[in-house]
Amino acid sequence: MRKKLLAALPWGIAALALAAAAVFAVLWQQGEARERERDEVRAAGERFVTALTNFSHETIVEDADRIRSFAVGRFEEEAGVFFGARAIEAIQDAEATSRGNIEALFVESIADDEASIFAVVSESITNSQATEPQTEIVRLHVEMVNVDDTWKVEMVEILQSPGSQPVLPGV
Repeated sequence: MRKKLLAALPWGIAALALAAAAVFAVLWQQGEARERERDEVRAAGERFVTALTNFSHETIVEDADRIRSFAVGRFEEEAGVFFGARAIEAIQDAEATSRGNIEALFVESIADDEASIFAVVSESITNSQATEPQTEIVRLHVEMVNVDDTWKVEMVEILQSPGSQPVLPGV
């Protein structure tokens, strides 16, 4: 009996090692999938924040279309107002241009088909009434949802520095 146990021991150890390797492979794949999803959220967030903070009075119609292309839900309604005909006209009249540079962007959370990001952007705005560009740090909290395998923006909260005022008159 003891000989049989000793003969079976290497096979038992091999089976245990094979099972452990299979579990490790599954966990590795799940980790890779989560990392890919985090990378997708981060890339979509970067594209959106770049579009939101980079526009020109010369190309504002196309810029606004690009911003609205990210929008769903609550942000879709807000984007219709903030990048609607009246706002576009005000940006054109003011000859406003915005150049945003992402200083930092963090994926805060991902759960199911929802994600949130936080971005810090150095934004420089010029317009016909300003003698020099006005630069400020803008912080954004963005809620995103996955719609048909595409990350869309559902909510944007812009957190400006205390005491800062909108740079564009009438917007």
